[in-house]
Amino acid sequence: MKAATCIGTCALIAVLAAALPLPAVAARTDEPHDGIMGEYVGQWRPKGGQATDAFARVIGRKDHTYLVRLFTSHDWASKFGELDGKADGKRVALAGTLAGAEAKGVLKGGDTLLVEGAKGEFEGKFHVRKPPTLGAEPPDGAVVLLPYEPGKKTTLEHWKNQKWKPLDDGSVLVEGGHNVSKKEFGSVRLHVEFRCPYQPKARGQGRGNSGVYFHGKYEIQVLDSFGLQGRGNEAGAIYGVAKPTVNPALPPTRWQTYDVLFHAPEVAEDGTVTKPPLFEVVKFNGVTVHENTEVKKTTRAGMRGKIREQGPLMLQDHGNAVRYRNIWYVPLEK
Repeated sequence: MKAATCIGTCALIAVLAAALPLPAVAARTDEPHDGIMGEYVGQWRPKGGQATDAFARVIGRKDHTYLVRLFTSHDWASKFGELDGKADGKRVALAGTLAGAEAKGVLKGGDTLLVEGAKGEFEGKFHVRKPPTLGAEPPDGAVVLLPYEPGKKTTLEHWKNQKWKPLDDGSVLVEGGHNVSKKEFGSVRLHVEFRCPYQPKARGQGRGNSGVYFHGKYEIQVLDSFGLQGRGNEAGAIYGVAKPTVNPALPPTRWQTYDVLFHAPEVAEDGTVTKPPLFEVVKFNGVTVHENTEVKKTTRAGMRGKIREQGPLMLQDHGNAVRYRNIWYVPLEK
């Protein structure tokens, strides 16, 4: 959420983007998947009531402790249980609440979760949810900013900052400052895939933070927000402008997707914005989290300079080991 200015030539864009200092954060890390965190899908069976499909989100924290939150949908209001505990190997003994009453549970990492309390029980199995557009190929007429081919290093030829690191899995690792696309666009349908690192010791904005900035000014936040409430500074948010309606975030180390219909602002000859930009649709892992949302101000830490009808894509370096791949857009008619 910190960027450079975009006034004048492309050379000036590159210089300013590289010169902007990064926030003071911990060294970028990406711990291995622990085999415990993730989603466990099953049923919530309230005593005396009807069984309901439900799922648990198991969040890794420091010192091998885990927070388990139980939901019946991606909506935070559907949360009906919360427990925590410390791992012994891949087994976690849990204590907390279920439907407002005391409960206990046992989590077998990567396998099963059982929670029982006075109000009922939840039983679920480990499940890997995949976004429906993950790995989507660019359609005819698409402009490819970051080519993706599994197992083949990609190229940064369409980007100003060549310090980012192409990896053997076909993605690029964020490092060495923000990155700005060489090409500019107006209204687009954009596809982006990203991966947040596993940082169990980190919290809040220090955990898998980056951002996708349309025209370098309007940010869809990237963050490890798995199991969180879905606030205006979390994944899927139009940062500081609109929170996501629900939170379908996947666990860190899983590839996630944004599919966005963005309408560029309209600007008069004197520089007056006659129509603000509009996010017609933002889909996060295939789930709609914004519809017809106007952005009447540039989001925090976007690129400075006058609002124009065209601009680049900016990807943020916030000091975390976030990865990107398979970025393309299809221009839309005005």
